[in-house]
Amino acid sequence: MQPIYLETAFDIGTRLARDAVWDGARCNWFGPVHEDFTGTQMLGCGTMGPTLYDGTAGIGLFLARLHQATGDPLAARTATGAIAHALNRAADIPDALHRGFYTGFLGIGYAAMQAGSALDREDLVAQGLAMVHRAVALSPEGRVAIDVMSGNAGAIPVLLALGAAQHAPSLTHAAILAGERLLDGAETSDRGLSWNAMGEMAELVDLSGLADDLVADFRAQRRPNLTGLSHGAGGVGWALLELAAATQDDRFAAAGRAAFAYEDSWFDAASDQWPDLRSHDAGKPLGAAPAAWCHGAVGIGLARIRAFELTGDATMQPAIQSALRITARSVIGQLARSSCNYSLCHGAAGDAELFLSWATATGDVEARTIVDEIARHGIDTYGATGRPWPSGTPGAGESPSLMLGLAGTGHFYLRAFDPAATPSVLLLAPSSANPTVNRSPTRSPEFAD
Repeated sequence: MQPIYLETAFDIGTRLARDAVWDGARCNWFGPVHEDFTGTQMLGCGTMGPTLYDGTAGIGLFLARLHQATGDPLAARTATGAIAHALNRAADIPDALHRGFYTGFLGIGYAAMQAGSALDREDLVAQGLAMVHRAVALSPEGRVAIDVMSGNAGAIPVLLALGAAQHAPSLTHAAILAGERLLDGAETSDRGLSWNAMGEMAELVDLSGLADDLVADFRAQRRPNLTGLSHGAGGVGWALLELAAATQDDRFAAAGRAAFAYEDSWFDAASDQWPDLRSHDAGKPLGAAPAAWCHGAVGIGLARIRAFELTGDATMQPAIQSALRITARSVIGQLARSSCNYSLCHGAAGDAELFLSWATATGDVEARTIVDEIARHGIDTYGATGRPWPSGTPGAGESPSLMLGLAGTGHFYLRAFDPAATPSVLLLAPSSANPTVNRSPTRSPEFAD
């Protein structure tokens, strides 16, 4: 363990606590948002929403885990205020995203339960579980998004975990129903199984709050369907294998492997990378996918590492090694730049998670060394100098959020300090969702006072 990593997480948490804006028992933050200006989406500054991805639920989750690691009372107070805001403003989320883990009720419920565990607050655990049940009840038969980010694929692992931990068959049944919907919505080709996740999302939600380039990305008439974790076949494949392991239903296992086969079929050995299918249509050539959690090698590698843990299937190894190789090249380029994005979604902190997961699973020393190189670079460039940590929002400065900003950067440093004590938020393994209240939070001697 490197104490400086915990100190860096503590410094980030202190900054977040300083910048919180309070209204009674709830708190929020200002950060980069996209707003409509005469019909055009412009980057501006506004308050955060309630979600795990870029809202107060994610910030609260980080601060609660920081308190668990340090015993810091300010982190605990601010975490409680952030979770209170998320629970209070959950109704702002569109109906179609209620089951979303990163963008919906399910993620808010998970964050509240995890925060309750870290803060020894049984009331937060209960409120979080109620939010999870609310997410399931609000959309039992209606259309739900497909992907890991906002839909059924992302819901499956947390519903399985909470169903088992809470002895709640209704949550397990909801996970199975989500898997059935994924099977029903799969598109079959000679490459395998895939899903039109982005097209489905464009039909379900109001896209007017997104930047113009993202709206075009959702509405593009794309064929083929995407690869990758957050919106692509890899994420759905991982979710189906989690369901297969929990239910012993061979249909889910076969579909999960077929999803990975689809993804494998797009790998270009000559260029040693997966293509970026987001920009592919009749008039555009295939480009290289970024090495990121959301699209590209990082997310693909994380899904395959977990799939290998679930199945022991050696056919997962080539994709894992390719993902590690591609991401290592990307990290070298990122760290050489004058400004390096340290977000979890598509920055250096997210890249580090791939190597940390592999090192944790296998004991690979070289992978752990890359994690430390990324962590040290961030400390030397931003932490020790006081420079703002670059966020994952293009054109913006610091963001407070989990997946795009400071909370995620701080969460990375908690993981780098002790990965066993801080579960990943980039790929939720069912065992990490158990919300048992921790009666004896870990406190490092440096923060014991």
